Amino acid sequence: MQIPPQQSVPELDAPGDPKAVTYSPDGRSRPGPGTFSVTAPDHTRITALDMACAPRCAVAVASDGSTATARLRPGRWTYANPVTIRLQANLDAPLSRAQYTGTYTAGGESQPLTVVITQGKQGGLGLTSKDAPDSNGAQVATTVPGGPADNVGIRVGDTITSLNNTPVSNAAELRAARIGKIRSGATVPLTYRQPNGTSRTVQVTLT
Repeated sequence: MQIPPQQSVPELDAPGDPKAVTYSPDGRSRPGPGTFSVTAPDHTRITALDMACAPRCAVAVASDGSTATARLRPGRWTYANPVTIRLQANLDAPLSRAQYTGTYTAGGESQPLTVVITQGKQGGLGLTSKDAPDSNGAQVATTVPGGPADNVGIRVGDTITSLNNTPVSNAAELRAARIGKIRSGATVPLTYRQPNGTSRTVQVTLT
C-alpha cells in the first residue's frame, strides 16, 4: 500500500507566487521514526513545508529550496494530518509550458510531486547586434537607454561572446541563445568584450 497521491497539480507562473500541493493522510500507524522528505521538481523551489505537527516535529527547508525534510519524535506514529508543500517556479524555467516532477516521501513510501510551469513571456536584452568583424561574437549596434544591456554597462561597439553560458560567435547565435529559451525577468550571465580587448561577465535581467 502506498501513501495517497497529491490532491491536484498546480500551475505555476514564472515569475509568480508560490502555490500549494497537498497530500492527504491515510490514517495508518507506523513504527518510528516518522520521517518525511521532499525533492522539488526541476525549475522550482520549496518555500514551505506545512506539517500540522508542531511542536512534535522538526522541519527544515534547504536554503536553495531544492529539498525539505521533517522528522517526528521517536516512537510509533500515525499519518493523521495532511501535508502541504508550497512551491514557487524559478525564473530559469524554460519559456515553453511544461510539466516537472519531484518526489514526496513519507515513512519510506513515495509519490510523485508534479507541477506545471506556464508559458512565459520572451525576454529581451534591449539591443540590436551585427556580426563582429572578426567573426568572434555579436557586436552591439544599438542599445535601448535604461534597457537591460544599458543597465549593466554594455555599450555600442562591445561584442557579446556568451549568453546564459551559451557561446556566441555571431548575431544569429545571440538570437538563438535567447529566443524561446529565456523568460522576461530571468537573470543570466552575459560575457562581452570591449573595444580595448577587455572581457567582462555581468548578470543581466531580461525584460
